[in-house]
Amino acid sequence: MGQDGPVVVDIDGVSEIDLTFVQLLESARRKAAETGRNLTLRQPAGGAVLEVLRRGGFLDDQTSERTQFWLQGNAQ
Repeated sequence: MGQDGPVVVDIDGVSEIDLTFVQLLESARRKAAETGRNLTLRQPAGGAVLEVLRRGGFLDDQTSERTQFWLQGNAQ
């Protein structure tokens, strides 16, 4: 995040996470948006990440920027 240009996060291999991981990426996403940076995921959230997002209520609003970030427009 300290350099110019887009930031792409690859979460494909994540098999065990907790809410802290989601909160960290949410904070990075918001900070990037505030500073005009582009932070994206390499692919939509799946597996363990998707499960934590659902349990934590992060996907309750299918139209929110947060949901679009995590699911990349793929309703799940």
